[in-house]
Amino acid sequence: MRRRIFCVDSVSFYASCECAARNLNPYKTKLVVLSNLQDSGALVLAATPPLKRLGIKTGSRRFHIDRLPWHERRHVLYAEARMSHYLNVSVQIIHILHQFAPPEAIRVYSVDETLVDLTGTERLFGNDDHVARLIRSTVFRYTGVPVTIGIGPNNVLAKLVLDLHGKKTGVASCALHDVERLIHPAPIEKMWGVGAKMAVHLHRLGIDTIGDLARYPLDVLHDKFGVIGAELWHHAWGIDESPTILPASSLFGAKRQRPRTIGHGITLMRDYTTESSIRLVLQAIAVEVGMRTRQSGLVGGSIHLGVRYTRTSEQRGFSKQKKLARFTADEREFLPVLFQLFLEAWDETEAVRYVSVAFGKLEPRSDHVQLSLFEDEWARARRFDFLDLVDQLNVRFGRGTIRPASSLLKDSPLRTRQRLIGGHKQGGEPS
Repeated sequence: MRRRIFCVDSVSFYASCECAARNLNPYKTKLVVLSNLQDSGALVLAATPPLKRLGIKTGSRRFHIDRLPWHERRHVLYAEARMSHYLNVSVQIIHILHQFAPPEAIRVYSVDETLVDLTGTERLFGNDDHVARLIRSTVFRYTGVPVTIGIGPNNVLAKLVLDLHGKKTGVASCALHDVERLIHPAPIEKMWGVGAKMAVHLHRLGIDTIGDLARYPLDVLHDKFGVIGAELWHHAWGIDESPTILPASSLFGAKRQRPRTIGHGITLMRDYTTESSIRLVLQAIAVEVGMRTRQSGLVGGSIHLGVRYTRTSEQRGFSKQKKLARFTADEREFLPVLFQLFLEAWDETEAVRYVSVAFGKLEPRSDHVQLSLFEDEWARARRFDFLDLVDQLNVRFGRGTIRPASSLLKDSPLRTRQRLIGGHKQGGEPS
């Protein structure tokens, strides 16, 4: 039986949600969603299609809009991010998709993109074009958010044809015999799974398009990039065996593969220039990484610190890593190492704008206490029990219910980020 995979993508999702709240058409309205309305350097989180055509897109800054000609920018509407509202709309869209497929046939790829396996539903909803129109009209009727759809025999082709054609036409489909015509002419950067660094490596091999990748010797790609290289080659030919329908065991309590790293990063709202303020940032991130590691039932044996300087700096920043003396998930134990790594590498003349921390060499956390002649392991075990209790309370009553007293200090990112979702404001009514 021919598989029918639909990749459903919301058009400029956050911006469309704000247009829907104002009864506006996102295709005819210049609306932008900002991280902070009061900041001239605020990040653009989403922009409607008319603004995208003017070069304003996700990742732009508010001052880029201010530089547009007056006749273009005078009708721009500004909305501050309301992450809780967008999550609610996303859940609404998933519920609508449940009318067309069971939960196990729906794979949420991101807050605005979902893969749906509609194999065998022709008699229920009709052919591909008909069901695509039905999904689009139903989602728009109940949420006001327009969606575009890519259709293919597997996840990769559904996603690729959506990105390359469906986002322009509304609906696009690609069978295996269409791959050379519809997919191969696209630049290699458009390939699903090819990031900026991988694209650089591929360009060095003379691979500039997806077709170039498909025609490149498979054994050479495998030798250079391992399993990932072989997978990309198969994807370039539209071959993908990854399932959309998940087995019940994966939905209900199956073991998950252990992650290789657990980390967290923060883009700061302003430049940080003093050691004392940056220490507060490191502490805030360490608390988050420690909690995530404990909740995963793991401990880390190495710690990684990444720092980026402000965008006007000639230096990019630095990256440092160190093996820990013992496996841990307690921020009190690995925070001094972070301070040491930072002070050894930081150029005091540079302002810091981004900081990330990650645990590596992850192992399962031992449930028993190992006695030591030199350290009080019982006290350490009690400390972990205390941290587990703190984590449970924060999960039950909301993140930040119990947090370090230092989070109340002016320069601590925890002071404001406890009220954020994904680093942005939860929001309330439309701004």
